[in-house]
Amino acid sequence: MAKSMTGYGRTTSQAENWIITWEIRSLNSRHLDLKWKIPPTLYAQQKHWENEVKHLASRGGVELFLRLNITDPNLQNITLDTTQALTMFAELQTLAQNHDLPFTPDLNRLMAIAPLWKDSGSIDNEQLVQSLTQTLQQSLADWDTSRVIEGQALEDDLRTRFANLSVLVKKIKELTTTTAPERFSLLQERVQKLIADTGIHIDEERMLQELAIIADRIDVSEELTRLDIHLESIDSYFQQSGPVGRKLDFMVQECFREINTCGNKSQNSAISQLVVDFKAELEKCREQIQNLE
Repeated sequence: MAKSMTGYGRTTSQAENWIITWEIRSLNSRHLDLKWKIPPTLYAQQKHWENEVKHLASRGGVELFLRLNITDPNLQNITLDTTQALTMFAELQTLAQNHDLPFTPDLNRLMAIAPLWKDSGSIDNEQLVQSLTQTLQQSLADWDTSRVIEGQALEDDLRTRFANLSVLVKKIKELTTTTAPERFSLLQERVQKLIADTGIHIDEERMLQELAIIADRIDVSEELTRLDIHLESIDSYFQQSGPVGRKLDFMVQECFREINTCGNKSQNSAISQLVVDFKAELEKCREQIQNLE
């Protein structure tokens, strides 16, 4: 079963003391690249959550966004740096006394001084962490479902295209059954005419051997056999449960190599056109495969 590397998932859960929303987006990437957008207080959970993603994906650039709204003040791990606050007030009081200025502390201003407010650095509420993990798992399942749906569409398209390639190989085979003998006969006629025109004596057996070598050089039967094998292997990959993107990409490169050899050897315009058609369709397959995990 093929999966696309691109996908989207989103899940929101709400409890008495918090609201959690996970949003996941992914794009193509040669490797699994995870980018977390989570509060610093949850960095300690990131390694565990990464394993949740790796259970479902092996490639792709994945962005994971968390919006956490804690509605219970007792769960907020924020404290006032009283030492620094008192030091600041003492300095301001000294300044006021030295310059005979009035000094009336305004505690409300503490709210606007960000450096005075410290975060404990982690969330240690077990129920909240469990809820975050469960919501992430649900969002990952939603994201993975979207990848399966898109992957199935890509697989259907690729199966059709690879079937078209098999038809083209069959057509090339049919043409090559007559091309090599015709080419051999044509070369033989030209050599015999050259001998007749020049009067040079050439050993006929040696001549036939050389002509056979030349004819063998334009024979593409081995390349076509390998193409058949590659296309059969590609079809079997779709039956596998794991990622197939890299395997398909490799096989497409092998198909390009074999069909290029056929084009270079070809001495027939009809075969050359079929080779061009094959390469054009194979390039479309390669572009589609880049989207598969």
